[in-house]
Amino acid sequence: MKDLQRTIYLAVKDPHFRAELRDDPEATTKSKGLRLSADELAAISELRHLIALPASALVTTILVFNPNWTWF
Repeated sequence: MKDLQRTIYLAVKDPHFRAELRDDPEATTKSKGLRLSADELAAISELRHLIALPASALVTTILVFNPNWTWF
């Protein structure tokens, strides 16, 4: 789980990493020494379209599907 948390952190903080993650999750995580399970890589692959969105668009997208969603 620790590598998944690090992957998420890097995706949020590093736009270059986020772009690479969107294009090739497996190679990108390996290049940073992150070891994700097959299920974690599959989840990232399924979420590629969301990873590409700016934060404001992501929040809007989430609210469309779950209007009661909150940050906390």
